[in-house]
Amino acid sequence: MPAAAGDGDGNPSAPDRPERIEALRDEAERLINEADSAYQTAEAACYKRFLVNRCIDKAKSERLAVVRRARALEAEAHRLDLAERNHAAAEAAKKAEERGASLRSTTAAAPAAEVATPAMRSDNASAYKPVARRGVSAKKSRERSNARKRADSRAKAARRDREQYDARIRELEDKKARDADGR
Repeated sequence: MPAAAGDGDGNPSAPDRPERIEALRDEAERLINEADSAYQTAEAACYKRFLVNRCIDKAKSERLAVVRRARALEAEAHRLDLAERNHAAAEAAKKAEERGASLRSTTAAAPAAEVATPAMRSDNASAYKPVARRGVSAKKSRERSNARKRADSRAKAARRDREQYDARIRELEDKKARDADGR
């Protein structure tokens, strides 16, 4: 990766990331397709040889090596995509916080006449809407906060489950490779 195409730590700059992510995914897909076609060709050729199973195992291990490289590219693409999404979410949260801070500062600077209303009849409580609106917005804010926390915990659980799944797949592939070498 060229140094000019990214920032100082070697990561692509924000405008380059979507193209880089797409390029990584395309390259991974191309590698997998090539590995599959090469395996099918090699497997067909293996049936013409004397040691068929050995030949097929060798073709499988070659395919597995290429698939591992492709998965590494896919993992990098996923990491970049996740970083891009996290960055966008952080920017959105920052903007929302700035809007909330500016909204709070404007409500704090509101004249006291708006807050202190003339005496109302107790049977017409719905006429005093500013307090009701503030209560509803605080309630909605708490609900949004709780929803964000639940979404974050679900996302963490999903990431953890995916990591465990990927680790298990890697273990199984390694075991298959060891078994193939042991034959």
